[in-house]
Amino acid sequence: MDERTTDNQAPRILVVDDNAMNRDLLVRRLARQGFAMDTASGGLEALEKVAKNSYDLVLLDINMPDLDGISVLSQVRETKDQSELPIIMVSARDASDSIAEAINKGANDYITKPVDFPVAQARIRTQLDVLQTHKKLKESEERYALAFRGANDGLWDWDIQNGRVYFSQRWKDMLGYGQEEFGNQPDDWFNLVHPEEVERLKLAVENHLLGQSDALEHEYRALHKDGTFRWLLTRGVASRGADGQAVRLSGSQTDVTRTKAYDPITSIPNKFLFMDRLEWLLDKERRKRRGRYAVLLIHIDRLDELRQTLGPVAGEEIIINAAYRLIDSLRVEDSVSRLFEAEATTVSRHDEADFAVLAEGCRDESTAPKIAERLRQAITKPMEVAGENLVLTASMGIVAGAMEEGLDATEVIAHAASALSRARRKGPGNYELFDKHMQQRAIARLKMETDLRRAVADGQLALHYQPIVKLDSGEIAGCEALARWRHPERGNIPPAEFIPLAEETGLIDLIGDWVLEEACTQHQKWSDGRADKVDLSVNFSLLQMQRDGVEDRVMDILNKTGMDPRRLKIEITESIFMEDMDRIKGILSALNDEGIGIAIDDYGTGYSSLSYLKRLPITHLKIDRSFIGDVSSDIAAQAIVQSTLLMAQSLGIEVVAEGIETIDQEALLKVLKAEYGQGYHFWRPISGDDFAALLTRPAHP
Repeated sequence: MDERTTDNQAPRILVVDDNAMNRDLLVRRLARQGFAMDTASGGLEALEKVAKNSYDLVLLDINMPDLDGISVLSQVRETKDQSELPIIMVSARDASDSIAEAINKGANDYITKPVDFPVAQARIRTQLDVLQTHKKLKESEERYALAFRGANDGLWDWDIQNGRVYFSQRWKDMLGYGQEEFGNQPDDWFNLVHPEEVERLKLAVENHLLGQSDALEHEYRALHKDGTFRWLLTRGVASRGADGQAVRLSGSQTDVTRTKAYDPITSIPNKFLFMDRLEWLLDKERRKRRGRYAVLLIHIDRLDELRQTLGPVAGEEIIINAAYRLIDSLRVEDSVSRLFEAEATTVSRHDEADFAVLAEGCRDESTAPKIAERLRQAITKPMEVAGENLVLTASMGIVAGAMEEGLDATEVIAHAASALSRARRKGPGNYELFDKHMQQRAIARLKMETDLRRAVADGQLALHYQPIVKLDSGEIAGCEALARWRHPERGNIPPAEFIPLAEETGLIDLIGDWVLEEACTQHQKWSDGRADKVDLSVNFSLLQMQRDGVEDRVMDILNKTGMDPRRLKIEITESIFMEDMDRIKGILSALNDEGIGIAIDDYGTGYSSLSYLKRLPITHLKIDRSFIGDVSSDIAAQAIVQSTLLMAQSLGIEVVAEGIETIDQEALLKVLKAEYGQGYHFWRPISGDDFAALLTRPAHP
């Protein structure tokens, strides 16, 4: 049975001493001062009573026969710290070593025998005052935390003097971070704030710290871990010292995204959220990857006229019904909607029109008109509003864009608005595709196509070779052949620009054969020197692999140039495995049977299934540079690289890390036991002659 006291009036003190005279003397004198007293005649009894009862303070003798005071102190401190149960040691005057040991193990204070009672009473009251202060603070903190948990707010507390900020778990949850995933520095906070608003938030904080505002209250956008921005409201009040200077700034954070980012009538995203998503999609870092998107601005024709005729309530009902129709027509689980190959869609209310639609991951420029046609069909279905059977129409302005074009969100919306304006001029129910850049691209494409055909005939194409090194020794293990177009006006054009054009115009087979033959011929020149053990990697596109008799053509070129097939590595991307797997397996197996290595380029960014690694004769993996670029700073990237290395080693597949640009990346990859590396940290692509000279140099340090 728990014997804990319920007396909340007089502080309860336990006196522990094996000497009855000393014990009784202390008890009588303290009782006369209004304390509630209890006693223990030894250490074991003291532990038993502390476990069963509630005390405000313990007077603990050091020297006792059954269990000494130091041992009792140590055991009590395992469950109760100095702020929960003050312990004052009682010792002989000459026991300084024992006193020091007791203080180190958690004693709050000490008094010496014979006891000077006024001193003892003063020290007891001091510890009880501190205990009471701790209790009030804890109760206050618990009430404060409970209140804010109920309000679903996050708490933060900035210690200005030491520069650290405490963020509650709820604060972190709002932005998608776990307990250990977020730091405690002000910059950890400010680095998440939208670039357009971070200075305004800092200014609001500074003004309050300087006493120019009674409280801090500021709305801003912060980047969630999932890559989207959330609207947050932060409130705070500074605590100031005697000189008026702020020493702490504490407050709360509230997620107000729904009120800021969603339309109050339809409950769908509004312009703020739409623009956030569009800005995120078009971010310059994401532009490094190829991809298409579509933006549609939708105007419900005659809506103002219908509002005037049927009333504002009916007008809202039209908007709500139209919103749901648009959303339903674009649901990704609807198999029909997959006809337009969009990865994700966002429907929103928008200032420039009644609605805006963002479709990500479009297959090509034809996707946008397909989406427009679906939306038009959804809008034109009969709708009953205010007792009237209505058939609506909608005008649309469309931008079919590519991320590599480098447009920002504002430019895209301006183009869509321009197209919508032209559509409305043509009459209700029409849509227009913004064509300025399409026209420019068509003209530029036609000129480049003509130039590319001339380049093949005039010998403007050249090969550069980027070394691949053994990471453990720095020795050159091979190289990747990279085509360059030496345009007479534009200079060197990288393959990312002209290879897609070659595929579209049917020139890829001609260029691909030239690249392979030129590279093999160059390799044989090196082989006259030190390159017998240097591998040559050549990229093959999807269209090349779809060519009938591709394996025979490769062997013809090898026989013509005299190159050893065991030194050739053909690099293919994971997208190839989305094609006829049996046919691809036959081609790759035929090439591998001749000794040719098969490498997966840009591994980790394409086809997600790993089954092809087991089914196909893959000899090499090249980890995509997007993972290598983050490997020295991103735990997730490290985990992906490490798991890829372990998997490849278990399958007997060699791995090349692409895009190594820093010594830190190289060092970490060595620790992870990566075998080969390639990137600007070692060498940029160089000419065949420069690569030949490189083979005579010592290994890269």
